[in-house]
Amino acid sequence: MQTLSHVISSGIYLAVGSVSAVMAGKTLLAKKVLPFHEEAAGRPWVELEPGVQSVILALMRVSGLGFLVTALLLLLLPVSTYVNDSRDVTLVLPAVALVFCLGLFFVNLQLRAKTGAQTPWKGALYAAVLLVVGMGLSMAKW
Repeated sequence: MQTLSHVISSGIYLAVGSVSAVMAGKTLLAKKVLPFHEEAAGRPWVELEPGVQSVILALMRVSGLGFLVTALLLLLLPVSTYVNDSRDVTLVLPAVALVFCLGLFFVNLQLRAKTGAQTPWKGALYAAVLLVVGMGLSMAKW
């Protein structure tokens, strides 16, 4: 029988994983930068040279892969704990996602500081905080 803390932590992982999956889709399939990228660059996408556009889209796809890995880890975590409910599985998988979310937070915060653009740094911070809470709840069973 699963404890309430396990159910809540699973819900947290599924929520952050779902948002990560949406962002993975947006960035992997993007044909241009996101609006805050244009704001940070100080000019619209169409004014960028084709080579610069290609480099930016490649970097966005790398970011999308990070979102995809994070989504897969977090969406599979609640299922995997039923198969292998070890500390390693329960803590290492969300810790990897936490590294990505914290990195995303710092990168977006730095971009905001340098350009004044309204970057989504708060969302990345909220995701990181939720992951820490989820990890704490997961540890409650030990």
